[in-house]
Amino acid sequence: MAKPAVSHILALVDGTEASYHAADAAIELARSLGARLTAMAVVDTDTLRQLLSVKILVDAEMGEFEKELEESSKRQLAEVCQRALDRKVVVDEVLLTGNTETIVPREVQQREVDLIALGGFQSSKVTRDLLARQRQQIIDRAKCPVLIVK
Repeated sequence: MAKPAVSHILALVDGTEASYHAADAAIELARSLGARLTAMAVVDTDTLRQLLSVKILVDAEMGEFEKELEESSKRQLAEVCQRALDRKVVVDEVLLTGNTETIVPREVQQREVDLIALGGFQSSKVTRDLLARQRQQIIDRAKCPVLIVK
């Protein structure tokens, strides 16, 4: 029997309304296709280190800010997991730290993801909006289809 075209969906969660819409679409797709679903959030510590190096953040703020981002990401993942549970979809929850632009492609390959569900963004903001830039980098580096949901 041939492997289904989409058997594992990765929903990237970043707390934006668009990422929740993407997660909802991923949940519905996973339910209708019988696919595995992974909800992933990444605390981008590389960006925090860059802010520290240009003196936007100081050492004392760095640890506290990273902890707050991690707690926020946990709440966001819990929200997506609850939405999946409400629709009777099992979801794996993954929270990672590091560089989003390198972590996501690595995880997609290691987890054998067939489809990435990503919140939409305006291309005009890619040069000045960190989340838009990260999303564009994920799209550029993805080795599988990317579903962009507004």
